[in-house]
Amino acid sequence: MLTKTQTVARLPLALGGNVRLNAQMRACAAWATLEEHDKILDLACGSGVLLTHLNDRYRLTMCGMCDSPEQARQVRELLDDSDIMFGRMDDIPWRNDTFDALLLPAAMRGEPRRILEEAYRVLRIGGQMVIAIPMFSMRGEGEMGKREMMRVMQEVGFKEVSYRISGFAGAIVGWKKAENNL
Repeated sequence: MLTKTQTVARLPLALGGNVRLNAQMRACAAWATLEEHDKILDLACGSGVLLTHLNDRYRLTMCGMCDSPEQARQVRELLDDSDIMFGRMDDIPWRNDTFDALLLPAAMRGEPRRILEEAYRVLRIGGQMVIAIPMFSMRGEGEMGKREMMRVMQEVGFKEVSYRISGFAGAIVGWKKAENNL
């Protein structure tokens, strides 16, 4: 049986040798707790590489958000069984309690608290959010550090928020728990 790390290393071969997961995608893949047929949302799906990787392993219902309508169209063509939309991270166009997992393998674009509130809204009870954090990066003005991000996640309602290391990136993981399951 292959470990997640070994599976990630083989991905370029499976996709023709020209596609690789970056460190943040690897962190999301390493720390996402997924099961067969889970419904996941990649908030920054880019070209769909992370979704493809995870779907090959778990057979998921895949959804993603892209920065541009053209990029969304291209990813929809690549992943024809997926629901890929153009939109902003702080205005997620899905209903409440829709997803088993939300992944954010790239920098937040928008106001972090609003993005986390939206993420919490669309997660099902028992759902997980994984936010990748580069290990070596210079924070831009207005960007949150990992401790502040974890604090805001807790304020929004996420439980069991923790930071985990994975190669050259880390991941902040939080869960949506039932109110009586504090």
